[in-house]
Amino acid sequence: MTKTATRKPEKRKRFWHGAPCGSVERKRAPETVRKDITSGEVFPVERLIRFCVSPAGDLCPDLAHKLPGRGVWVAADCDKVAEAAEKNLFRKALHAKVVCPDNLAGLVDDLFVARIRSLIGFAKKAGQIVTGFEKVGDLLKKGKAVAVLEASDAAADGREKITRLCGSVPVFDLLTAEQTAEALGAGICVHAALTEGGAADLLIVELRRFAAFRRKDLFLGKEKAD
Repeated sequence: MTKTATRKPEKRKRFWHGAPCGSVERKRAPETVRKDITSGEVFPVERLIRFCVSPAGDLCPDLAHKLPGRGVWVAADCDKVAEAAEKNLFRKALHAKVVCPDNLAGLVDDLFVARIRSLIGFAKKAGQIVTGFEKVGDLLKKGKAVAVLEASDAAADGREKITRLCGSVPVFDLLTAEQTAEALGAGICVHAALTEGGAADLLIVELRRFAAFRRKDLFLGKEKAD
């Protein structure tokens, strides 16, 4: 008895109707916000600093927002961080015994410097940072710079010449020439500029938060930003 060959059913062609699931035009994700324990106000996380507690009960600043466990948030402001430590607000918010480091604001400042240096190195690897007075000036003239990094100990005349070209490009003077140079693996770095890209965007977010923490005015060229 011969077996009749069974034919697999043909796959029907699928015709596209309407917009696909997960359309190319993505919906913008809602802004993530948290409450500042010093004021009770709600801010975007980009304007806050997260703190959590280690298994040993030590308070840990979490600038990257990655440490495990429950966290509490404080506005990115050195005075607010100092206030939270002095008034034992971390213990009250966490409902636990917390060992707060001496000079917590100073510790956070040091961690910011280390984080900014790391992100500068990341921007260098991504090819999104240019250094040197002439190169930075040329980039600004061409309108291709998205931010400028000036050494906090830069000479006034050199800084004046660069900022005159900045227009609406933000200028950050948070690190010394030596700190920036170490991040880039260079001998000295007084002037630097960032070009468009993901690494530069991430660095700019942290530069803005660090500037707020140090209570430093952000300059747009020759005029202060609102």
